[in-house]
Amino acid sequence: MSTRKQQGIPTRQARPISRDVVMNPNKGLNNLGSPNLIDNREWADLLNIEFDEGGVARKRMGFEQFATDLTNARGLGSFVTESLNQVTTVDNGTFKYSTGTSWTADATVSFTVDKPVWFTQARSAQYIFDETLGGARWTGSVLSRPGTLPKAKFSIFTQSYHIASGVDGQQNRIYISELADASKFTRTTGSLNDATEVPGATVFSGTTANFIDIQPGDGDRITGLGTFQNVIIIFKQFSIYQMTFDDTGDPVVTPVTNAAGCISARSVVNVENDLYFLSREGIRVLGNEPNFFSSIRTNILSKRIEPTTRNINETYFTKSNAIYFDNQYIMSAPTSSATIDTTLVYNKEFQAWSKWQGTEADAYTKFVNSDNEQRLLFLAEDGTRVNQFTPGTYTDDGIPIRAYLLSKVFDFKNPDITKYFVDLGLMFRTISGLVDLEVYTEGNVLFGGSVGIAGNPVTDGMGISMLGLTMLGLGGGTSTTQEAFADVVRRVVINTNSTTIRFRIENARNNENFVLLGYIHAFYPYGHYLFDSTKKIYL
Repeated sequence: MSTRKQQGIPTRQARPISRDVVMNPNKGLNNLGSPNLIDNREWADLLNIEFDEGGVARKRMGFEQFATDLTNARGLGSFVTESLNQVTTVDNGTFKYSTGTSWTADATVSFTVDKPVWFTQARSAQYIFDETLGGARWTGSVLSRPGTLPKAKFSIFTQSYHIASGVDGQQNRIYISELADASKFTRTTGSLNDATEVPGATVFSGTTANFIDIQPGDGDRITGLGTFQNVIIIFKQFSIYQMTFDDTGDPVVTPVTNAAGCISARSVVNVENDLYFLSREGIRVLGNEPNFFSSIRTNILSKRIEPTTRNINETYFTKSNAIYFDNQYIMSAPTSSATIDTTLVYNKEFQAWSKWQGTEADAYTKFVNSDNEQRLLFLAEDGTRVNQFTPGTYTDDGIPIRAYLLSKVFDFKNPDITKYFVDLGLMFRTISGLVDLEVYTEGNVLFGGSVGIAGNPVTDGMGISMLGLTMLGLGGGTSTTQEAFADVVRRVVINTNSTTIRFRIENARNNENFVLLGYIHAFYPYGHYLFDSTKKIYL
């Protein structure tokens, strides 16, 4: 009998499955880098997506019509006093105002048809510029053209001064109104006393209006105005200046940079403590230099979407216009032609870019309605209607919103290693209706066709039948496309070999929505030596 101690045969341990969990995919669009190399929470492509809550991705809100009966409108403004709350525009050369639903016309003063229109509120009046004629003045009941305003392209009201520029014939000049009268940019004698000094003006009166020329003759015209903290920012195409007032009220100008400028006055928007604007290099941010709060710096904000910003039509740069609303910088711009056809959206909280379509705007403004709700309004690019974005609505006034997300190409930092992909887990906060899903394997090959994911209860279960028999059209379960519930988790069975994987989800149906919380890849990686011999190189 053997005295050797008996030893048990060790049990074979199951190989653990690899799981890659991505939650809060909120870093937005990145089409600059390779889709293999972008961050897991970025998207290689997307459309009509917003980032919300703690960083979820959702279909953007829709819009509905605000007011009817426009034919060829240009520009959009808001005029608010203690007693008035109006939205204003110029339609086919006629000034119109509205408090919602319909427009009231005032033809006392005419404007040039098809010219961009700029609105600035100053000292309880609204000033209207159309680039061709001297500025007009609206008090809420009386429309006039005082004759003392230049034919400016843009203006701002700050530090009690009305400041205008972009005047053909004086392309380097900043006009500064009288301190007590925002309509007076001319003088009786001396400078500012003729139409050469103030193009567009016809009445020359007053004594205290002022001006300053910024690097005259440098071949670089003034293209925009903005405010940053207690200074006025003056943009040219290729340079930026800051202006303050000394103790006597005279302007003092110093350069910020000669390395960048602005190409659209309508893109200049205050965003929290910074100033955003469109430059030839993309969308930039102007703010304080860290640790040097008296020094102003500018950086490119849109580097991750540079292929998109490069497509903005250079001939029509000036049509690009923007607004800051609900933590988002929203800018509409023309790409392939003169028509505004793209909207770029930057979420400041998550530092995430998105791209919208169907919302192409000639101009934006904000409006507080009778329920004390602030709404974002935009004038449609064709000038026929003003729309208002409506939270919780997922249709563009009856037209379906096409929204999709295309993931990065996942190789899990092993691009040459074959993996056996088991399934893809998708976590939704909400699905209202259906979400269409496509999965792509190595070489961007569509795997298994497209399948619909519903957020509604089904009677045929999930089990091993992929998404349940109902989703495959084989079951007798019932579902309704209107009912939705929260925290929808689905596993898409894949069971295939590939070195990479990516997915695409889309919804393009009326009044349907989805909110994506995150996703999980489950797979088994093979060893190093499993490699396609046709791709090997022998020396």
